[in-house]
Amino acid sequence: MIQLGLVKAKDGAYWLDNPQATRYFWAPNGYNLKSGEGYFQNVWVLFNQAVYGFTDHFSGGVGVMPLFLFGGTATPAWLMAKFSVPVVENKFNLGAGALMGTVIGEDNTGFGILYGISTFGSKDKNLNIGLGWGFAGGEMARNPTVNISGMIRTGAKGYFITENYFIGTSDIFVVITMLGGRSIIRRVGLDYGVVLPFSSDMDGFVAAPWLGLTIPFGEKIN
Repeated sequence: MIQLGLVKAKDGAYWLDNPQATRYFWAPNGYNLKSGEGYFQNVWVLFNQAVYGFTDHFSGGVGVMPLFLFGGTATPAWLMAKFSVPVVENKFNLGAGALMGTVIGEDNTGFGILYGISTFGSKDKNLNIGLGWGFAGGEMARNPTVNISGMIRTGAKGYFITENYFIGTSDIFVVITMLGGRSIIRRVGLDYGVVLPFSSDMDGFVAAPWLGLTIPFGEKIN
C-alpha cells in the first residue's frame, strides 16, 4: 500500500522521497538521517564508512581505508558526528559536526575537521554552504575551507550532484570540483562523476573518475 506521507506527486506520477538526501558525494548537508536509519558507503573499494541516525537530529559514524589489505602498512581511520536542525521545514536547515581520525600504524598522525553548514531548499533541490577548519598534527588551519554543494532531482530515481571545495593558504589556492550524478536502484545509491582539481600553481589539466555505492540499512519505507 502506498503511504502518501512518504511519497510526493510530480507531473501526475508518484516519486518516493529522496532516500539519500543527507549528503552529496561525500560532504554532509543540513538534513539528517531519521532515527534508526543508516547507510554504508564505499568508494573505489578503498574508502569505507558507515553512518547511523541516533536521533532525528544527531548522526554518527566510523570510516576506514583498509590499505593493509593491499600491502600497505598505514591505515587511516576516523569517527564523525553531525547535529542538524530544520529552521524552516523542508526549506532551510543548519548543522554542525566534526570528523576526527588517525593513521593506524603511524605516530602523531591525528587529523580532522570541524564544520558548520547551511542548506537552502528541499531534499530534492538544494544548495549547501559550509565552512570547515581542518587540523592535523596538533595544528589548526589558519583559513577555513569553503564548501559549496548542490543537488537537483532529475527524475524518479536520478539526481545531479555537484560538490566543490575552496582551500586557501598563504602559499597556494586550491579548488576541487566534483560533478556527476546519483541513480537510485532499489534504494541503493550509485554515485558517479568526475573530480577536477585546480590550483594556482598547476600547469596541466587533471581529471579523476568517482564511483561509489551507498547501501541503506535500518528503517525502511513500506
